Amino acid sequence: MKRSVRMLMSVAATVAALGATLGTALVAAPTAQAVGSAIPAQNEIRVVSWNICGEAGGSRGGVGYCPYRNEPAVKIDEIKKVVDERQANVVMLQEVCGGAPGSHMALLQERLGTAWSIRHAKGARPDGRTDCRAGLPGELGILLAVKGTITDSWAEDTLPDSPADAQTLAALCVAVEGWSTTPCTTHIIPGDASRAAGQIKNVKAFVDAHAPGGFVLGGDFNRNAGATEMAPLTSAYDSCIDGYTYHGWDAEANGGQGDHTWHKLDHLFTTKAVGASRFASCAIDSARMDTTPNKVGVAPSGVSDHAPVTAVLRGAPAAGDMNGDGKSDLVAIDDAGKLRLYAGQGNGGVTGSPAEIGSGGWAGASVSHRGDWTGNGTEDIVARVGSELRVYPNRGDGTLASPVRIGTGFPTDSKVVGVGDATGDGYPDVIATIGDTLWLYAGDPAANPGVKSGVQIGLRGWSPMSLSAAGDADHDGHADLFARDANDEKLWLYRGHGDGTFGERTEYGYGYGTGNRPLLAGAGDADGNGVADMWATTNEGTGTLLFYAGETNGAGNPVDGTRTTVGLSGWNTIRAIS
Repeated sequence: MKRSVRMLMSVAATVAALGATLGTALVAAPTAQAVGSAIPAQNEIRVVSWNICGEAGGSRGGVGYCPYRNEPAVKIDEIKKVVDERQANVVMLQEVCGGAPGSHMALLQERLGTAWSIRHAKGARPDGRTDCRAGLPGELGILLAVKGTITDSWAEDTLPDSPADAQTLAALCVAVEGWSTTPCTTHIIPGDASRAAGQIKNVKAFVDAHAPGGFVLGGDFNRNAGATEMAPLTSAYDSCIDGYTYHGWDAEANGGQGDHTWHKLDHLFTTKAVGASRFASCAIDSARMDTTPNKVGVAPSGVSDHAPVTAVLRGAPAAGDMNGDGKSDLVAIDDAGKLRLYAGQGNGGVTGSPAEIGSGGWAGASVSHRGDWTGNGTEDIVARVGSELRVYPNRGDGTLASPVRIGTGFPTDSKVVGVGDATGDGYPDVIATIGDTLWLYAGDPAANPGVKSGVQIGLRGWSPMSLSAAGDADHDGHADLFARDANDEKLWLYRGHGDGTFGERTEYGYGYGTGNRPLLAGAGDADGNGVADMWATTNEGTGTLLFYAGETNGAGNPVDGTRTTVGLSGWNTIRAIS
């Protein structure tokens, strides 16, 4: 009998249709649970945020001095150097002129090139003026540049109204094609703690409204991270900058130079993730901050009184990689109910000394690892343990944080597989066999982590099938599925359409009986040749582990290829692999 995978429909519609045509009682869909706010993973993001004090005004020796205020090209050339050194794909600027030929914005577009998109949001001084002073072209404000295509942008004055002035200060967010993370920037008012507190609350509300799937927020906040006014951001988000980012001078009589002053004003934030921060690294580029004596005739050592702050946010993990080295790894449950991690070696082999990442209680569980469920840029474990569906957040090195329950009511013999993003929305999904049927539990963007209610996508014949994540086996950008049929001993590849449905199956390999190949697991591209691979155990001796290097047949379909023994003994003590 052909195992069919049908188009998505609601659970209620599926039940009604099957009841009418088959007269078959269906297992009730297990209950999904959702918590918090999630970030789907994507390509690595490299951010530069910098207050370039770009508006003209202030002379050497004066309190308002900032280097090269009347030479925008000098500042922009320095920004380009930072972008090249850091290989940045996001630039956030404050106190920058935009919206006119010859402005900082126009010069930056020219230096960065057509692969970059730029947006500018203007602000106003207390007197209501928006133009840049001393003849600089453009309007004063903030700027966001991304290496990609901006598909939408939002800007809003976040400064609470004041009867005393007409000042405005904006927050700006942009949506980028193919990105699930939304870059945002802002500039917070100096002084006036009460007004700044209101503005910071407004910034948080603005970012939460326009970046529900996750964000990176940078800017000049004119406060250190421990300031009371910063609490709405520091309590809700992850931050990675805590150091001196601004240098100034205490004023003396007649404009003379006083003592150095150092402040922690510039910050970067991102949505909190479970298990580990999404920030992979953060830095303050202090060498580009002017710290020279503010005296006539002294050449500045930098182009701004602020330092650029930089960060790297982890991108989407390599399929199957648990320990963060970019190689596909193998997860196994042994006969003592412990969870083991066998690090991949990049050639299909695995380390002979596994790490114990679960000390017990895994006997009978159905375990899989595909997809970043917690938004920290690493693959997590998704498992059915007893009747619960759980996500075990990866701390970034393959070790696991406390589990989060995302579903209940699963039959204790149901098989689940974290297939990756089967629906094409940037969030990982789960496929499960329940009785003789197949169900899709789509990742829920409103959960951290979580899944939506189950939708039946396979009508019948799934009880003898063992499921495994194939990754993107045919390189069409969609997650695919392996299924081993215990009846005909064939391994089938179901190609994903990217909308939660799968097409007709093709044969990946044969001779995979439960007797001679007790356990199977999709290996992603474990040998780096661009084709989906597979691991399997045998009953030879005390049990061996085989690696099947994926190949492509004459019809262009992925198939199993050359096999290699990569585990010589002891695999008969393993009860499940993923």
